Amino acid sequence: MNGPYGQQLAVTGVGVVSPWGDGPGPAHAARGAAPAGNADWFDHRDRLGPRGYKYLPAAAQYALAAARAALADGGRPDAVPDHRRGLLLATNAGLAGLFDTMDATVAEDGGTARLSPATAPYFAVNVLGNRLAAELGLKGFALTVANERTAAADALATGALALAAGRCDTLLMAAAEEPPPGGRGEQGAAALALEPLAAARARGAGVHALVAARSLFLPPRALESPAGRDGAVNRLAEVLAAVPGPRTVHLDLDGSAVSETVALAVARTAAGRTVPPPGGATAEPRRTQPQSPQRGAGCLGPAFAVAHAVTTAHEEDRIVVTADGAGHVALVRISSAPAHHTQESQHAETA
Repeated sequence: MNGPYGQQLAVTGVGVVSPWGDGPGPAHAARGAAPAGNADWFDHRDRLGPRGYKYLPAAAQYALAAARAALADGGRPDAVPDHRRGLLLATNAGLAGLFDTMDATVAEDGGTARLSPATAPYFAVNVLGNRLAAELGLKGFALTVANERTAAADALATGALALAAGRCDTLLMAAAEEPPPGGRGEQGAAALALEPLAAARARGAGVHALVAARSLFLPPRALESPAGRDGAVNRLAEVLAAVPGPRTVHLDLDGSAVSETVALAVARTAAGRTVPPPGGATAEPRRTQPQSPQRGAGCLGPAFAVAHAVTTAHEEDRIVVTADGAGHVALVRISSAPAHHTQESQHAETA
């Protein structure tokens, strides 16, 4: 099913690894912010295996563990040939610590001779998902989306386009972050196994939920004038209101003018009711959950929110809305999958 949020994709597997546990609920409640004094929460030997993973960057380890969990939960990329499997990795600061270490080594030694051969291949953020793609045979394509806050939602939107264009038949989306040493940031990973609903039904897969995503751009300078700001609010309100019905809107915003514009648009779609600023609750049919606190430049807050919504889609439809001060805005709609009636079940109901 297509619509203003793009093609709907079936989520057949969900995996989360975080310092707060491996369930989407606790990770979502923490909003992705890395806790203090809990550096030993992830042991690659226990999570991945005793050999071959020690020198992987932490974010790559998290992504691989989350992806394995998504497969164990029901995701089956191997249901199609390996050249029909795609990978989208979302991050913003997943290699920041490694980059800082590399920069310091080069600056102190005046060259690259002392760079570790084990970590030197990760000189660019787009190689963060290489090990994940290799181990799971995701050979259709591998693409990294790097952006603050919106990267995971942008990856979902990009993945839907790839599936609609026939670039792949199944897709794995993984979001991973690791804070720089001594810095503030996010930590952990979330992974979703995705495919068209018809394909999931054909192989008898269980479907957690349907997701559809859309990415937008609001030029910050255009919001400096009242006319530009009103136009942006009206356009966003149209997109948000395109799918009627009760739902919860989860906001993951910063304090920028772009985020304020997004919050106003959410208020305008609240069925004629006044929506208080993020942090309060509104009356039905739409409720606004609190926006995330300042937690560092990462994309895990929205990723964990989507993972949590996917696993609780039977309770209510949700929209996750995120934005940053640079003008990036992304929306993910999560809805329960329609009841699946096989020919046998229809005969049973008739009987």
